[in-house]
Amino acid sequence: MVSTTERQPQDDPGTGEGRRRASGGRRRKPPQRGRRTTPGDVVRGFVRFVGEILLTAGLLMLFYAGYEVYGSQWETDREQQELAQGLEEVWAATEESGPDSEPLPGSADSRLYIPSLDLDWIVVSGTTQQDILYSPGHYTEYPSSPGEAGNYAVAAHRTPGLFWDIDLLDNGDVLVLEDAENFYTYEVFSEETVLPTDVWVIEPDPFDDVEGAGETDPERAIITLTTCAPKLDNTHRLIVWGELVETTPKSEGMPESIAHMAPDADESE
Repeated sequence: MVSTTERQPQDDPGTGEGRRRASGGRRRKPPQRGRRTTPGDVVRGFVRFVGEILLTAGLLMLFYAGYEVYGSQWETDREQQELAQGLEEVWAATEESGPDSEPLPGSADSRLYIPSLDLDWIVVSGTTQQDILYSPGHYTEYPSSPGEAGNYAVAAHRTPGLFWDIDLLDNGDVLVLEDAENFYTYEVFSEETVLPTDVWVIEPDPFDDVEGAGETDPERAIITLTTCAPKLDNTHRLIVWGELVETTPKSEGMPESIAHMAPDADESE
């Protein structure tokens, strides 16, 4: 028997209306074609690549410069400790061989104290690049000894751990040299920046106006510190001079100016 109730037409899933309802009413995006690479893309990629290379190179150079300035201080300290351990032996050997014996290049020659900077070093004999790699070096062009008439001239690199801050020295500041027998206290009296060719600064008496005068028989005992100027450059030389004002035998102990720098100073406090 045929029902008199008419069937309601149903949506055909195959029709457009059915597909829209089945997909929630959203239309599919048409497939996109591959984007072509333009010359601008190539240029931008190349610039980005070069920029990354330059940035990496810059960072490496920065790290290297930091090591050159500060990392070498660790090596300087280590070398100074080794020199200090053998200094007494060097002085003992010098006494046995006599005062006229020539110190070997690179061997320990004296100890230099700068109390205002709280720094001290073993000074080696010679000023070649190898000699002063980790230590101040004593110029040997003219005969000179700590505390004696003449010019005890010392060179060092302008690096942290060496002569980095000697520009902070003022007139009246104290420099102390130590040898096997005495402490020699010098007082800073002059500072000057000169050219590398101004070798007169290490002459036995660089303040004698007469050419050649005082080279064989200087009248006063002075100390000269030389280093590069400005910092991180070598276009000029910074010179600091001091004159001997006091000699203290080791039997009397360290001078008051450097008493706080004694090896056992911290333990006695």
